[in-house]
Amino acid sequence: MMKPITISIITVCYNAECVIEQTIRSVTEQTYPYIEYLIIDGASTDDTEALVRPYAECGKLKWYSEPDKGIYDAMNKGLRRASGDYLYFLNAGDTLYDAGVIKRMAARCHPPRAEVLYGSITYVHPDGHTEQRIYGKSCGSLLYYLTGDCINHQAVLANRACFDIAQFDAEHYRICADREWMLRLKKKKVPFVCTGEMMADYSLDENSASVKNKMDYQREAKRCIKDHLPWGYPVFALFEFCRNSRVLSKLLHGVYRVLYIRK
Repeated sequence: MMKPITISIITVCYNAECVIEQTIRSVTEQTYPYIEYLIIDGASTDDTEALVRPYAECGKLKWYSEPDKGIYDAMNKGLRRASGDYLYFLNAGDTLYDAGVIKRMAARCHPPRAEVLYGSITYVHPDGHTEQRIYGKSCGSLLYYLTGDCINHQAVLANRACFDIAQFDAEHYRICADREWMLRLKKKKVPFVCTGEMMADYSLDENSASVKNKMDYQREAKRCIKDHLPWGYPVFALFEFCRNSRVLSKLLHGVYRVLYIRK
């Protein structure tokens, strides 16, 4: 019989006492039995440890706590400790879409080839209302990144061979290392497979790095294109010009919502 596919789910966190348990429960309640769950904690100073430890002691997850150099450094630590055939990163505060999503995604995996499977996510806004962010087949193309957008990593399940090809560049990218990682895989012609699955409920955190450091985020996104798709930079710059124009940004946002947002 073929060996079952193991999925490693990795949650990185720091001082996440208010949200960590909802994330843990969404993983431990999955119906798929071949899950390895790792929590990589950045040496939290709140009650995160007290909430996580009981799950670790009963064997539902593996917990590691030590200082790190940022979210992508922590994610790299997680992937180096993971033993699964496929890896998935679920941030503290985010939750898997339902109890069967990992089972459905595992059925779509094709080991041992390097591949990225991606689905869609639900945006959970700070006021509680939700919207579905749909990633269709076009989002798996290299040209999609020239729009300035990318697939959220909460929508991505990747064969571990993808991380042998490239880990997250935590040294040079503080906010957009997942985007840069995807671009390197695309350049290596790794298949990006659209599954159509809803993967996770993604918490739109107003304190996230991409929101609080918007200028740094924009600079890193621009550098991703210059480093990996220099021939397409004029297209990227055109989209940036539209986003910085009051009139054109409304038009662009309207098109974006028609194409990618469902209520």
